[in-house]
Amino acid sequence: MTHRFAFAALALALPFAATAADLPKPQALFDAHIKAIGGRKAIEKESDGSITGTMEIVENGMKAEVRMASLGKNRAMTMAIPSVGEFRSGRHGDVVWSMDPMTGPRILEGKERQDQVEPFEPKYVMRDASLIESATTTALSDSEGRPCHRVEITWKSGKKTADCYGVEDKLLLSTESTVTTPMGELKQTSHFHEYKPFGPATTATVTRVKVGGMTQVISLTAYDATPPAADAVALPAAIQTLVNKAAEAKPAATEATQSQ
Repeated sequence: MTHRFAFAALALALPFAATAADLPKPQALFDAHIKAIGGRKAIEKESDGSITGTMEIVENGMKAEVRMASLGKNRAMTMAIPSVGEFRSGRHGDVVWSMDPMTGPRILEGKERQDQVEPFEPKYVMRDASLIESATTTALSDSEGRPCHRVEITWKSGKKTADCYGVEDKLLLSTESTVTTPMGELKQTSHFHEYKPFGPATTATVTRVKVGGMTQVISLTAYDATPPAADAVALPAAIQTLVNKAAEAKPAATEATQSQ
C-alpha cells in the first residue's frame, strides 16, 4: 500500500482525528513516549557501554559495520565501509569531531556540532520545556504506514523539527529536521522501528534515515554494558593535533587584538 493510500485509509477510519480540538497536546505525547521507553530516570542515566550494528544504503546496497563506545558524555563511533575506508566521529569533553576519507579530520562547530550533540542529551530526548519555544500537534499522520500524531517544534536554539508519536504504542516513530553537513544543509527524516531494551532505556534498534536522496538503514545488533576503556573514547591523534593548534592560535589572536 502506498503512503498516499495508507493515509487516505487512515483518515476514513478515524475521521474524528481531523479536527484540531481532538488532537492530543504535545506535552501529553512527550510524557507518554518517555514512559514507554522506561521513564525519566532511565533516560537520564549515563549509558556506558558498547554497541555494534550495521548500516546499509538501500539504493546501492553498500553495507558497513558500526561500532560505538560510550563512557560518560564521551563517545566514539566507527563505521567501516569496504573499499572506501573508515568514517569516525565522536565527542571528548567539549570537543566534537569527525574524520573520514573524504573530508579528513575536523573539529565540528556551530549547527553541525549541535546536530551531533543534541540527540544524546537527556533533556533533548525528553523534549524538555526549557529547550522549546513552541510545540503544536498539527495532524494525524503516519510514519511508514503506522498512524501517529505529528508535533511541530520550534526550539529556543532556532531549530525546527517535526515528531510523529504512535497512536497505539505512544513511541516516537519518526522525526524530521534539517541537518548541516559538509555538503550544506539537507532535510533528514528518520523512521524508528523495533524498540527493544538497549542499555538503561528502551530504544529503536532499526532506524531508516532518508537524507540527500538516499536511504540508510541502521540496525543495532548487540549491546555490552561493560564500561569501555578510556582509550576507546579518546581523541584520535589527528584530532588532538587540531585541538593543540587551535589552543596555540588563541593566545596569538588575543595578543593581536590587544595590540590594535
